[in-house]
Amino acid sequence: MVKLNITTRQAAEAYGFRPNRSSMICCPFHADRNPSMKVDFRFHCFGCGADGDVIDFTAKLFQLSLRQAAEKLAADFGLSATDNFQPLPCKPVEKPLSPKEQFYKILCGYRSLLANWRMAYAPKNPEASLHPCFVASLHYADRVQYLLDILLRGSPNEKQQLLNGKEVTALGKAIERCKETEDAA
Repeated sequence: MVKLNITTRQAAEAYGFRPNRSSMICCPFHADRNPSMKVDFRFHCFGCGADGDVIDFTAKLFQLSLRQAAEKLAADFGLSATDNFQPLPCKPVEKPLSPKEQFYKILCGYRSLLANWRMAYAPKNPEASLHPCFVASLHYADRVQYLLDILLRGSPNEKQQLLNGKEVTALGKAIERCKETEDAA
């Protein structure tokens, strides 16, 4: 019952720890000056190797048996052993994407779309006319890959120029025009 309703992070916060935004705290089980323990549903210390669930964390923190730790958590969080608590369904919170993540998602989508077009609209015989989507796939695929390479491996200056520039927007408009011809066909 306790494990279903209380996370290790919630217990750590209730007992005075302040996890950083990466859910890291200084480990209470060894001399730790820098956060080395991850607390979320479970806990794990990358320094001393301590690991477990919320009951293990509380038992170790207060030097209690597992039963005593579960009872302490139930009392501290207002749970009863006879109550039939169900964890509340929770939706994952979607954090907004950074500009770099947005560009990455957009460029990966373009790369996938262009690869699909190259396969779907490849001429069936040498005399067939070239579909505009096939031509676009040939024309833009290398540029999209180049922009992805800059985004992932470029210098900070190159990345900043890409993020500040209008190239991805212009590329998107060109691909959208091709999509319109695809939809019209």
